[in-house]
Amino acid sequence: MLRIDRDKCTACGICGTTCPRHIPETINRESERVTVISTERQNLCMECGHCEAVCPNQAIHVDRLAGEIFEPVPKLSISESQLLDLMKHRRSIRRYEDKPVSRDILDRILEAAHLAPTGTASRSTGVLVIDNPETLKTLSEHFFTLYSKLEKLISNPFTRFIFKKRSGKVKLNTLQTFVMPGMHWYIMWYREGFSNEILRDCPVLILFYSPVLEPMAEDNCTIATFHAILMAEILGIGTCLNHLIPPACNHDCEVKKILNLPVNCEVYTSLTAGYPRYPFKRIIPRRLAAVRYL
Repeated sequence: MLRIDRDKCTACGICGTTCPRHIPETINRESERVTVISTERQNLCMECGHCEAVCPNQAIHVDRLAGEIFEPVPKLSISESQLLDLMKHRRSIRRYEDKPVSRDILDRILEAAHLAPTGTASRSTGVLVIDNPETLKTLSEHFFTLYSKLEKLISNPFTRFIFKKRSGKVKLNTLQTFVMPGMHWYIMWYREGFSNEILRDCPVLILFYSPVLEPMAEDNCTIATFHAILMAEILGIGTCLNHLIPPACNHDCEVKKILNLPVNCEVYTSLTAGYPRYPFKRIIPRRLAAVRYL
């Protein structure tokens, strides 16, 4: 719910214009200009806080955010070239030093994730940080066991048919043409003790999860993940967005027990993280497929 402080409100109308659903509205009432809360749309409030943040007189308040501190917006101290340099510098890191990452550094990385925007202004995204070596080792074993079973299942025409019916043609094609051809080698290398190509011996695994009924669950987790990635880069921590891990977290019963996620939540994105073993010397050229103006 929203509240308006009549003593401070000047009926400038900025809050209503900023609100995506125009819940505060500025109207003429008895020859006076006033800002009111729409009774027709007040139930549509996403409690995003934009109206409170934009008000020049601190005259409107979101009940859910009562007690929260709305800090003044700082002046940006980075240039566009510095931002581009950060993006050029960032690489997916798949080989890590055998060195733990301190909780202080992890907290700073997660502070950036806290500041990520959300599609529905909800606070439903959760983060699970795993930096216990034994837990990571146990998770690895479960992950490879699950993918070993999956490799056998999709080699069977009947189970492929069932998978296609349940998960769709696109997911089956992704598994057959992209995931499992590489996973075949990953499994073999892991069993031979050559390498771990899922967790890649990372000292830290960061999981982003959300309730399955959250309308923007995957988007919210993805945006929070990239906030964390950029902060990690600044702090000298390499990361890799890993799509092999979330399905294993959501479909393996033993992994679910280890993670102990809140009820009706699933993992949508994951990051392996640690100090890079090998520094990159050159920027790999990258371009989008196409850019068009209409």
